[in-house]
Amino acid sequence: MADQTSIQWANSTSNPTMGCDGCELYPTTAQVRQAFLHAIYPASPAPLAIVDLIDSFTDGGPQAAKLQLKASASIIASAVILRGHELPHRELVRHIVAQVSARYICYASSLHRGFNSRGGNSGYAFPFEVPKLFPGRTGRSAALPAPSEREIADKPWLAGYPRLIFLSDMSDALSRSVPFEFLQQEIIQPVSSPQGQRHYWLWLSKRPGRMAKFSSWLNSQGIAWPDHLIAMTSVTGPENLARVEQLKMVRAKYRGLSVEPLQSEVHLPLSGIDWVIVGGQSGPYSRTFDLGWAETIHRDCQAAGAAFFLKQFGRLPVYRGVDLHLQDSHGGDWSEWEPRFRVRELPKEWKT
Repeated sequence: MADQTSIQWANSTSNPTMGCDGCELYPTTAQVRQAFLHAIYPASPAPLAIVDLIDSFTDGGPQAAKLQLKASASIIASAVILRGHELPHRELVRHIVAQVSARYICYASSLHRGFNSRGGNSGYAFPFEVPKLFPGRTGRSAALPAPSEREIADKPWLAGYPRLIFLSDMSDALSRSVPFEFLQQEIIQPVSSPQGQRHYWLWLSKRPGRMAKFSSWLNSQGIAWPDHLIAMTSVTGPENLARVEQLKMVRAKYRGLSVEPLQSEVHLPLSGIDWVIVGGQSGPYSRTFDLGWAETIHRDCQAAGAAFFLKQFGRLPVYRGVDLHLQDSHGGDWSEWEPRFRVRELPKEWKT
């Protein structure tokens, strides 16, 4: 739980679970294996020693893999000789690590690796791929007060709104191993409590199909989805647009989309969607973010009557073919933006 957060569209965060099953921002073990094999042996099988090295990658995440790769440079060098590579083995190690690390752009997994690389921090999941349950966290968040004047001053676009609490910024609480009974006790109950009803809760998941099943399960138990619990899902490009239609099956009053990190132009099916957050990618392996993509979504939101919120430009923003060089490495300081891009809206119905 964080009483305050730097995330532009929320005042606080709360995590009843930590870790998740994986998604397009955090690949599976099989995908990691494939990336390693492709980097070392694009067209032929790898020797057993390399396969063992690949499997060890998942034990501690990319940081551990870097150490294992450096320690195993002689194995890689032998493989390079067998394959006919001309790169010195150190350069090849850097090449392989860059290729694989570029696939791990989930900031929650990065924080897990940074704060819990060896599993000694009980407040995190270990490994990240095995979600860990934390009873009581959402209940403690429900007790938080309304946003302070300082919080409002830091995020003036949130003025007039109740405390906005982002649920599961460090996890996906709808991972397969998380029981519906736990979600009912640790999310629905505290959110529905007198204290919880003072806030708006923003529940984001890359598994809106399971969220819809959970809402149906609640309904079968005679439990209504709270009006102030916003059902949200992530879209990073056209390849996962199906999530939007799955989200519309959730028995929620309000629904939102987090379209970040946006990696290509996309037209969203916005019927039944109340809020759209858009942002570019940050971090060392960021992809380009074309602000024209954001303009397209903004126009679509205006046509559909959905609130539009431009969170950040990301690390590599481009507009009309020109690279934009900003001081903020995330591109989230809107004082650096042209006025036309300073659009951070929320649904007016949520105002107190």
